[in-house]
Amino acid sequence: MAATPGKEHQDESEPERIDLMLLCVGKKAGLSFDEINLMRVQDLLDYVNIYSEQDKDKPRKATQTDIDKFYAS
Repeated sequence: MAATPGKEHQDESEPERIDLMLLCVGKKAGLSFDEINLMRVQDLLDYVNIYSEQDKDKPRKATQTDIDKFYAS
């Protein structure tokens, strides 16, 4: 298999489309594309880190599967 030009040294653990990954992360954090566009990459990463830290303290909402497991035992 021939190597793709310019990708010979790319680490396999790095995503191929970092731009799309950053957009997805911003959208998951509840930002609009306009808000993401106003931020630098580091600002976006800082925002997402702060946003995700807030969610760690909250209990997650039970799903139907959780309720089924609870009543089955």
